Amino acid sequence: MNPLHICSTLDETTQGLEVRTATTELEVSQLRDVLNTQHYLKAGRPAGHVLWQGVYQTATEEGMPSLCAVLCWAGAALRLKDRDEWIDWDPLTRANRLGLVVQLRRFLVLEESRKPNLATRCMGLAMRRLPEQWEARHGFRPLLAESFSDPQTHQGTIYKASNWTPLGFTKGFKRHRADFYQDDEHPKKLWIKTLHPKAQQLLASPGELPKVHAKGVREATAGARCALNCGQLRSLSDAFENVPDPRDPLKCRHRLRAMLTLIVHGLLCGAPDVKAIWRRAGPLNEQQRRAVGLTWRDKSGRLAMPGYDAINDVVNAIDPIALAAALNTWLVANHDNLPQSLALDGKDLGHNLGAIVTLCRHDDGRPVLMESYSGNKDDCELPVAQKLLADNAGVLLNAVITGDALHCQKKRRA
Repeated sequence: MNPLHICSTLDETTQGLEVRTATTELEVSQLRDVLNTQHYLKAGRPAGHVLWQGVYQTATEEGMPSLCAVLCWAGAALRLKDRDEWIDWDPLTRANRLGLVVQLRRFLVLEESRKPNLATRCMGLAMRRLPEQWEARHGFRPLLAESFSDPQTHQGTIYKASNWTPLGFTKGFKRHRADFYQDDEHPKKLWIKTLHPKAQQLLASPGELPKVHAKGVREATAGARCALNCGQLRSLSDAFENVPDPRDPLKCRHRLRAMLTLIVHGLLCGAPDVKAIWRRAGPLNEQQRRAVGLTWRDKSGRLAMPGYDAINDVVNAIDPIALAAALNTWLVANHDNLPQSLALDGKDLGHNLGAIVTLCRHDDGRPVLMESYSGNKDDCELPVAQKLLADNAGVLLNAVITGDALHCQKKRRA
């Protein structure tokens, strides 16, 4: 194999270096052979969208470009705790937008080309060309790059010199074809580098993305991951028709029933706060938005979602007792056939809603009954849970209900 003869479109030249993308099987094979020969991890098997970059030295005595570095980019890791917390996205948004994160799987400077600062120059040039090269290859531009370094072999100096950001360490698991994940007790250091000034915001927000990034979103997962079907969303919206609206009628763009349906939908999905509720609402498709009761349309003609501030204002102003009464009526009417085992638990939501105790199904986590409480001494989880069970004894006939240690008290409510 002679890497001098790899042919591809010339992308950029700087200080005698140029980056080329491998577009044919022969070009990829030649770069793969270099990794298998000189990289301690070999070439491996990149998954997802893949891009191979070759960095060439243009100023040679023979007048021909000489390969001096190889980079292999592929799909991002499915879950990385530190990365996911840095982005601050929920599981649904992560599933939809993970394609906008790319992973540098291999970086190699050829042994015969090594000299001071060459690795940093190659990395910097390749990173600058990555977004547009990825778009040319796959039809969209990524927003974030991730990579790993092994503390047992090197300190990640190249990442420091190239302005990557360290985020912590992995848990030490690796993929294995037989066991799926295998613990090799060998954590790697995680590094990230933004490819757009607002990468974090664009990855976390459920709103529309610029066209250059939009094709990287897996829109097909959004509607399918909704907790309720369209018929259930419509009936839930109808259940809130008579809940008093605390807002100024002249300042309301969206109907209260639609706002409450979005809020309750987020709670049913396990959203712990208003921000998570808002994010759960964003991926709903056009049919689901119509079923919720949204009527306001944006400039494109699509049904517009309420903003975070609008949802937060409703949460802080709504009467929690009226909301809980309407919701429980709907839950009882739609409980279908209750399973034989149910779980009881309380969660503190903050804001005006205070906290909520929920009775949900063991098999799929779907709520059956809910009740809000303030968290004060005489209005806390235990007495509210006891009242919830007592008021719905007929519905819960023959059901086995489990709870945490808080409910294991001898004192009983009269």
